[in-house]
Amino acid sequence: MFGLEKTAARVVAGIAIVAVIALLLFLHSCQQERTAKVEAKLATSQAAAASASGHDAVQSVGNVMGNEQATDTITTENGNVIDNAKGATVAVDPAVRSAGLVSLCRRKSYRDSHTACVQQPAPR
Repeated sequence: MFGLEKTAARVVAGIAIVAVIALLLFLHSCQQERTAKVEAKLATSQAAAASASGHDAVQSVGNVMGNEQATDTITTENGNVIDNAKGATVAVDPAVRSAGLVSLCRRKSYRDSHTACVQQPAPR
């Protein structure tokens, strides 16, 4: 009977080992499934973010183009008003012209781009 108890203890120990291995495999499988779900959710979120970013970029370019068109329209309208104003064909006194350019050149937008505002290098 002593041999039977030894065999039974071995069987129980074997079953316990198999149960522990099965439990470990089950936990590993659950972890892999959880990781796959998180990765899928992350990929979906990244794709949505990329799409939203692309949409924002297109919208920004469209807004800039619209602003440029509005600026061009205002510039054209202003030019027409000035050109068609009474006395537009009369010569402007050079001192008045110079004062006007100096006042415009004080503005950064003119100072950096308008040819009359760009300082020429001193002659050598």
